[in-house]
Amino acid sequence: MSSHAVALEAPSTTPQERRPALAGAWVVSASTILSGTLIYAFIVLAARVLGAEGYGQIAVLWAAMFLVVIVAFRPLEQTASRTIAERLARGEEVRSVLRSVTIVGSAVLLACVAVAASAWDFLADHLFDGSDFLLAMLLVGIACYGIAYVSRGAMTGARWFGGYGLGLIADGLARIAIAIPLLVVASQNIAAAAVAVAGLVGALVPLAVGRNRLRALLSPGDGGRFPLRATVAFAGPATLIAAADQLLVNSSPLLITLEGGSAKTAGLVFAATMLVRVPVFVFQGLASSILPNLTRLHVADDPGAFQRAVVQTAGFLVVAGGLIVAFAAVAGPEALKLFFGPSFAAGRVELVLLGVGVACYLAATTFSQALLALDRGAAAATAWVASATLFVGLYFGLAGDELMRVSVAFAIATLTDLVLLAVLLLTRTRRA
Repeated sequence: MSSHAVALEAPSTTPQERRPALAGAWVVSASTILSGTLIYAFIVLAARVLGAEGYGQIAVLWAAMFLVVIVAFRPLEQTASRTIAERLARGEEVRSVLRSVTIVGSAVLLACVAVAASAWDFLADHLFDGSDFLLAMLLVGIACYGIAYVSRGAMTGARWFGGYGLGLIADGLARIAIAIPLLVVASQNIAAAAVAVAGLVGALVPLAVGRNRLRALLSPGDGGRFPLRATVAFAGPATLIAAADQLLVNSSPLLITLEGGSAKTAGLVFAATMLVRVPVFVFQGLASSILPNLTRLHVADDPGAFQRAVVQTAGFLVVAGGLIVAFAAVAGPEALKLFFGPSFAAGRVELVLLGVGVACYLAATTFSQALLALDRGAAAATAWVASATLFVGLYFGLAGDELMRVSVAFAIATLTDLVLLAVLLLTRTRRA
């Protein structure tokens, strides 16, 4: 038997291996912290060079790109990650999983291109003040990160967390490299290209480095083929979760723009939310390991270890969120001006509320990953959609300026999401 075939055998599961939900997460989290630092370096560079007005459109590009990408392709990443982890734990082939996910991903990308082409002038005018280049970069970014997210699903499903981390670092370095000319020229187009193209580099580098390791996933093996309809069945609720997630986390600049607010206001709100979202970047690394590891615990039929892993992970992330709340209370407004420039001014109360929302969001996302591992995506999606609807309703219904409305709506909506998901998970685990 070849070494590649050996890699597909069902791994032995010792008691020590069954316990942690975060196996491999610290390698990825270290990479995520570095990647997050590079992201912040790019955002600070773009904001200080372009100013609040010019940076506002880059904020809209960033928000729109990740809104579409995460809604369209993160469900496919999660489908690949969970299904590959489950089938490898049972000694089954995974080539059919990769084929199904790739087919669905290609169809989704073609749909995005068709929608953009049919509404080109409307989207360019309403999102980017008529800039065709920025809209083109939005499409390029969607395609690049679509490839990146599907490849991440394969890597985490195979539990090659080092490859996932390598992709994150390559993504951040590529964005900085492309943006270097901003040091000498204030160009929205350069910043937009950096936002869009970095994802492709982040996808290709780990695929090239780990080609021999990942080639093993294409080997034939035992077990029935994973049908296309199974991809759609799991990705459907995950898509609703991703859409609601992005409405909560990334849609604020878009809501402000659609309401008729200025690009300067959108840029300020985006900068304020980015300041308190450091734990969210860290969680992206943790989340890449939580879903496949919890799936393995579920397959191993160890409910006690499963529950402990979920509680411990959620507790750790709430503490991280609490530190952000403390930071926002002590030095939030000063830090915002220090990092982004004197034109970025926000109140202490607003930043504290955003920090509270981040803490609730992190714990809620942990519970959501646990429900996905239990194949209870439809129940989790119900909670997310309700919370996202509450967020949008509160934003448009509350009085006050844009940042205050975003802050209050985000804190209340994420707390609601946390409570709903906790109840669903508690109900499910008690029945088990």
